[in-house]
Amino acid sequence: MANRDVFSKVLPNIKLSTVFNSEGKEIQVERREDAEQNAKQQEIYDILVAAGYFRARIKGLSAFDKIVGGMTWCIEASDFDVDIDLLFHENLSIGQKIALTEKIVTVLPKMQCPCLIEPHQIQGLDFIKIFPVIQWLVKRSVENRTERAEKLKRFAASQFQNNFQFECDVKSRDMYANSSQFIKQIVSGDSLKRQYKRKEAGPDDEKTRVRITLLEYGNK
Repeated sequence: MANRDVFSKVLPNIKLSTVFNSEGKEIQVERREDAEQNAKQQEIYDILVAAGYFRARIKGLSAFDKIVGGMTWCIEASDFDVDIDLLFHENLSIGQKIALTEKIVTVLPKMQCPCLIEPHQIQGLDFIKIFPVIQWLVKRSVENRTERAEKLKRFAASQFQNNFQFECDVKSRDMYANSSQFIKQIVSGDSLKRQYKRKEAGPDDEKTRVRITLLEYGNK
């Protein structure tokens, strides 16, 4: 029977995953493969798609591309001013993957993200650790897009009011201008002359009688 180290722990749900450190050297980290990890992986994809990152549903992309691409997309959608380039594209080299994950981890505290994560946890696809970070980034990006949409809506409405007018608004404006001019004449004491006189009895409606009287004195 083969000899085995009696002091070693046998954990069937934990496997070693090879990642690369900042110096480009291979290191092995523990990666859990259980129902919870699989569930969190699917939840991450679902919330990314719900937020508008539809690349997370493409079957041909690797899990790393979906996760890191989604994180980069959320950071850019948050309009957070970062001093580093978070350029992401498919088929990154090992060095580019290392650099990108380290940049993401550097940006998160600056965005006041309450969730802590390490580069090797992203590279090793530790979905349980990644999930709260993705969840916070998605919430932040959605809030920012909603706020930006409201600003654009208000700006569009102001531009429309400044450059276009409805016919009813033009009539109301002209009527108000004429009425204002008539009132100014009364206040200034200028003598008003009756230009027209209705021969028939006026209507009972007070608003109509007022309008007719104004017309008789030249107010249009």
